Amino acid sequence: MGVQYICDAEGRKTGVIVPIDLWDSLNAEKPAGERVGVPDPGKYRGIYRNLNVDLKAEIRNLRDEWNRI
Repeated sequence: MGVQYICDAEGRKTGVIVPIDLWDSLNAEKPAGERVGVPDPGKYRGIYRNLNVDLKAEIRNLRDEWNRI
């Protein structure tokens, strides 16, 4: 049995059913104590410095993406 998708009335994927043997194999590869995320955010400081971007406008646009419901 493979991965099964759960869809809503419009056909959009809303969930997934993963067989337990696949789930266990995926969990076995990742140590439980491993941190998630960027380990050193300071490493990315200044990456927009050389771009011609209005950062305040970009931040507003990104924030608006969450409010489009």
